[in-house]
Amino acid sequence: MTRNQTTIKEQLLQDHGYKYLWFIVLGAFLLVLILPFSKSVDLSVCALGLLLSALAEVLTTFFQHKYITFIISLVLGWLLALIIGVILFFYIMWASGNMLFVK
Repeated sequence: MTRNQTTIKEQLLQDHGYKYLWFIVLGAFLLVLILPFSKSVDLSVCALGLLLSALAEVLTTFFQHKYITFIISLVLGWLLALIIGVILFFYIMWASGNMLFVK
């Protein structure tokens, strides 16, 4: 590897953008928590999509900063984001009144 070539870790997301993306993730997370109570399921699912894509990028970059290889960090980032997304999807359905949990 030559001196001027950048690694995949350096190309993913710069530290400055990484900090701003955390604010976007936090804002989208708050939107996902608040919007279902206004009974707007479509907007909540759109906010969940934004949260899913931003959270996967943040988690992948986080694992890259911890010196985990690119493929493993990509899989871990998307897997954790999908698990969180599924849990929040059921929360949206429950909070908006479209799903009832009965015995």
